[in-house]
Amino acid sequence: MNKFIFNDYFHEPQGKIAKRMLFKSDNVIAFVLNIAKGEILPGHTHLESTLFLQVMEGNAKVVTDGNETSLQVGELMQVDGQESLQVINIGEDVLRLYVTISPMGSEAFATDANV
Repeated sequence: MNKFIFNDYFHEPQGKIAKRMLFKSDNVIAFVLNIAKGEILPGHTHLESTLFLQVMEGNAKVVTDGNETSLQVGELMQVDGQESLQVINIGEDVLRLYVTISPMGSEAFATDANV
């Protein structure tokens, strides 16, 4: 059993995005994406994985295969890994997303990052 406190993973991005890992196993990774005001997580895919995105703070526009969906606090979105995924912070503050990816896919996805 592990207990996590989300606020410990909320960071002000020094650049565009601060990614902070919560958990990693062979089957799943979980992390918080902190996206600065007006910034974009560029379009990408996750191959055979399934993603869940939950807005914890802020407002997002998520573009999957060219289809736009707005997400607000408390809303959850499931994305198939083969879909092209882009996230845009359309709010006035840092956008904070809780993300899970299963299976993990590339080891490159399983580390903290500052972009």
